[in-house]
Amino acid sequence: MTTQPLNLGNSLLVTLIGMVIVLFGLTVLIFLIKALVKLTENLGQKKTTVRTVTPAPAPAAPVATIPDEPEENEDELIAVITAAIACMMEEGTAFTVRHVKRVSTAPAWQKAGREEQIYSH
Repeated sequence: MTTQPLNLGNSLLVTLIGMVIVLFGLTVLIFLIKALVKLTENLGQKKTTVRTVTPAPAPAAPVATIPDEPEENEDELIAVITAAIACMMEEGTAFTVRHVKRVSTAPAWQKAGREEQIYSH
């Protein structure tokens, strides 16, 4: 077996062949990544449906003076909260809001913990 002496021409040829192979491999990788993105772009998305909640028309009330502390209609509050939750949940999920309890002013660590629980799902 005879070996050729290294000269500038052979070195440049080996360098050029190596660069062409690397560029070809990178091009193939780019196309593979683009194909994977196209194939998986709809994989994690849920089908969203738009639900409309139409409130019942309120009867016309006579004009009266507003007391210092307005009365709260708990039934109306529960209906509004239930409608808001229903809009955010998936179809087919059944639930009932039976009681609403106001949360008093809480320290910052308690608010942070509550937000962490709400947004963890």
